[in-house]
Amino acid sequence: MLIDIEQLRILFQELKRILEKENDNETLYIINQLKLGLLLIDECLNGTYENEDLKQLFSKLEEIFIKINQPRVGLSDYFIWRDNYEERLKVNNGLDKIKKNLTLIFRKY
Repeated sequence: MLIDIEQLRILFQELKRILEKENDNETLYIINQLKLGLLLIDECLNGTYENEDLKQLFSKLEEIFIKINQPRVGLSDYFIWRDNYEERLKVNNGLDKIKKNLTLIFRKY
């Protein structure tokens, strides 16, 4: 589980970076939830933790993922627009890969 939480940290950081770069006001809630998740991860992993702590942390991170993945207002319907098709395809493929990896991690448990 520790490896998955460390992977979640990387995915949350990358997703936050992408969304902040887009500077889209509609993603502020998602960005704030990602910041919360990163804070929870850092607090847990920078201290002394037990397996039960990791389970609670994972549960909280899963709640955050569910909140930010709501239809119409979350990641499930979010895409990045670029006028250039190739550029749009490239940036959205990266976003989709992060979303897919997040889903795969949370489905494991």
